[in-house]
Amino acid sequence: MKYSIPDKRKLSKTETELLTYLFEKEKPEWKKLIKKLKVIARCGCGKCPTIMFGKTFNSEVQENESLLIDYIGKGGNGELIGISLLGTNQMPTELEFYSIDGKSAIKDLPKIDSLKPVAE
Repeated sequence: MKYSIPDKRKLSKTETELLTYLFEKEKPEWKKLIKKLKVIARCGCGKCPTIMFGKTFNSEVQENESLLIDYIGKGGNGELIGISLLGTNQMPTELEFYSIDGKSAIKDLPKIDSLKPVAE
């Protein structure tokens, strides 16, 4: 499986809301970056909502960056969804979503009111 598939677009409203929440809680200095982030790719599986960021639509996908924010949330059907924000010291590079039980297909973003840090 490829690491990523090109998908050049602006952040969706739901993605923006999720990033705003995570940055307010964990990295408030990054809130101003949200307006500048571009989605440049999505997960190579082509099914989950994982996305990769760049400063421009021509940015290169940065693979295997450091885990910066680690949360868990619930999907619309109550399934547990892991949320990992990866990046560098300067900016986020990937917002990853995965099934906690390994059985649920993650199609939608978790509900913001269900989010909790993994390290709690």
